[in-house]
Amino acid sequence: MLVFISDIHLTDGSSGETIKSTAFRIFSDNLKQLVKSVKKSNLEEVKLVLLGDIFDVIRSTRWNDPTVTVRPWDEAGKSQEDVLLNILNGIYAQNQNSLNYFDDLRKFAKGENIKFDITYVIGNHDWLINRYQSSRNLIAGWLGLPSNNAPKFPEELFVPAYKTYARHGDIYDSFNYMDNNRDTSSIGDAIVIELLNKYPLEVEKRLNELLEARRITDEEKKKITDMLKELDNVRPILDIPSWILMVMNRTTNASARQAIEKAWSDCVDSFFKVPFIRAMDKLFWPDTIDLLQIALNLSSQMSKWALEKIMELKKRISSGETEGNYDNSAFAESRIRSGEASFVLYGHTHDHLIIPLDQIPTDSGKIQNKIYFNTGTWRKTWNKAVFESVNREFIGWHVLTYVGIFKPTENGDYNFEIWNSALG
Repeated sequence: MLVFISDIHLTDGSSGETIKSTAFRIFSDNLKQLVKSVKKSNLEEVKLVLLGDIFDVIRSTRWNDPTVTVRPWDEAGKSQEDVLLNILNGIYAQNQNSLNYFDDLRKFAKGENIKFDITYVIGNHDWLINRYQSSRNLIAGWLGLPSNNAPKFPEELFVPAYKTYARHGDIYDSFNYMDNNRDTSSIGDAIVIELLNKYPLEVEKRLNELLEARRITDEEKKKITDMLKELDNVRPILDIPSWILMVMNRTTNASARQAIEKAWSDCVDSFFKVPFIRAMDKLFWPDTIDLLQIALNLSSQMSKWALEKIMELKKRISSGETEGNYDNSAFAESRIRSGEASFVLYGHTHDHLIIPLDQIPTDSGKIQNKIYFNTGTWRKTWNKAVFESVNREFIGWHVLTYVGIFKPTENGDYNFEIWNSALG
């Protein structure tokens, strides 16, 4: 059995909330039950595939420390490696209880006399791990893999025995995969580090000044900072200005509202002055960076023209020009087209999906079903209300998904099993 999970985004805790170990316990308990159930039908092995963005080394305010002068888009070097290792050590310290469940599963499989191994596929929030031997060794050790001179983690995985092909999926998102090279940083990295990481810090600094001047209360400050901790869980990213406007609408203190708005405006202005971002204007369609700048505008009195421009950018994203048209990409995978694979799996989007791609007769007279799965996320997700969206309201819930793929000999007539839960 192949088991896929992705987009857990374990962080060092410096920016927003990291997922609690309870999710890992639930996953472990359910997987054990599945193994015991399928074992009766000749289960041969359990291969756990971590399909990218498990360890999030981008979403850390360590990059924003005044003493740190490097970013992921800079040349490789000792300073960058030191920051990366510092973040990774913070991730381990913050999530050690969660990571222990991988070892728990390994011991369980051994007790059941079933082979168990882990494969790590790299994504867009953990790609930097592959750049340095030291970081690869660290991750390999955490996962119970050979950690002396650990090789680079793969960007894709094909398992012929399961007719399964998988990759994180960021390759089809031009905001998060550039220069046809996973060892290259992207505009997505810059948005996280120079905007999403920085903005809550800037708001907190301004709120502290108001607190010292006794213009807000501790309770008001906590309410605001708690809401801003959820910033990175808002999807899609172009809805983040609406989230901030929602925070403002729920803030009755005029001074605090002004601080929230001005901090975002200043951070957006600063973001578009970053040399790395300025250089991006030459790599995308002529007006993309301009449209992004408009979309990040916080004004609640946007003109009809500005709103139309934002919708134009969102349509480009949803149609595949930036984030990727994943159904088409899945169907176009060479392994799927050739019939070598029946199943293709991506993560990245944080949206769990099962999409029927095609059905073809085989030479043996049977039918081959071709299916695309998205492995979703384990994060809390905030989604803009579909109706009355002018009020900028969001509804959130916790989600947890995993996908199991079986060999024809492992689970009778069943080729896959998916466990998807939501807690809201």
